[in-house]
Amino acid sequence: MPSDSNSNVYVPKSDNQYYKSWGGYNNFMRSYMLKPWDHDDIQEGKMIIEGMREADRLGWEEEQRVKAEE
Repeated sequence: MPSDSNSNVYVPKSDNQYYKSWGGYNNFMRSYMLKPWDHDDIQEGKMIIEGMREADRLGWEEEQRVKAEE
């Protein structure tokens, strides 16, 4: 998760932190069969990152909910 597990505040990962998992921006784009020089593909890549960021946020919120119930 992007936040410190003890934190009560969600801190989202940067785009570069996501790209790093793929070895960089170009590898990220190519792994989704997107061209890093094509404007439409760049926008699609940004939407993919936003989806990942949202999934991370929802996961963090669920962890906080479970902790609060303990």
